[in-house]
Amino acid sequence: MEMEGEKMGILTIMMMLMWSGGNCLKFDSTVAKDGSGNYKTIAEAINAAPKMSTKPYYIHVKQGIYYENVTIPHEKPNIALIGDGRRLTIISAGKFMKGFPTPNTATLEVYGGGFIGMMMTIRNTAGPIGGPAAALTNAPFKGFASYYRCRFEGYQDTIFAQVGFAFFKECRVSGTIDFISGGGRSVFQNCAIIARTPLHGQGIRILAPGADADTANPGIVLQNCTISPEPGFNKSEVTSFLGWPWKDGGKGVIMSSYISDFIDPQGWTPNPAVNNIYLAEYNNRGPGSPTKDRVKWSKIIDKTEASMFTVRNFLHGDKWIPKLIPYYLGLDGSN
Repeated sequence: MEMEGEKMGILTIMMMLMWSGGNCLKFDSTVAKDGSGNYKTIAEAINAAPKMSTKPYYIHVKQGIYYENVTIPHEKPNIALIGDGRRLTIISAGKFMKGFPTPNTATLEVYGGGFIGMMMTIRNTAGPIGGPAAALTNAPFKGFASYYRCRFEGYQDTIFAQVGFAFFKECRVSGTIDFISGGGRSVFQNCAIIARTPLHGQGIRILAPGADADTANPGIVLQNCTISPEPGFNKSEVTSFLGWPWKDGGKGVIMSSYISDFIDPQGWTPNPAVNNIYLAEYNNRGPGSPTKDRVKWSKIIDKTEASMFTVRNFLHGDKWIPKLIPYYLGLDGSN
């Protein structure tokens, strides 16, 4: 999955743009560190983008490491950041929770609806000692955002899907504690979920779903993903769980995915402060997928219940995911 994503260059992206629009769509602006574009920083390009645009505004971010925190504000909807590839276009910063609320630690904060991120790495360099330190905060209030073939690197709270809807396709997400968390509604389809080595004495929790008043029926869904540790990960020294219930009312669902053997047979770990729990599995495979020893308060659901968490039924993605991002609406690759 990872290598396949790296082979896809900007020429292929341009072909996808042509297909999606029926015409040859040109980038509206270009960011290049070497001065060959319209701007040298992503922040400059965002500042120059139109407010309240009703159509996508395509920004090409050429290869390079951009050491900056990037914010897509509410008044800048329909921004599309398109890089040259995950190993080539990198946004890197190192904010952490000391002095910043968790959402504002993110290297990329998305508040404008209709955002599209493609073919780049979003990295938080605070490291395992930084505590909560997000690579991405996704918070398009009552809005949508899509991410395709992106790489999100962090440790604790790598992706904070705070509010709104989000779709991730063929992305790579790495972290340690609660590294996919939040109270929004998100589906990760065909993604690589990678556990990193935490600080000594810490464990792994992948999902941390919660709920608040901003997004109805919130949840985090992993569909047809691969869940595995990074090379060199010592599973005998690190206790690893699929996740825990961060707050009452959030849902965590893992379905049709491959689970490596580093996951504790109990699957999930409790949060004594949470009583309203929905953590579920359906039709997973791999040595970490057997459910006979799972905690009794998690769920093993059937096909009918799992279908509630598809792109069609959970995200209503056929109404908003852009055509240049491939996706399927149903279970197991079906539409």
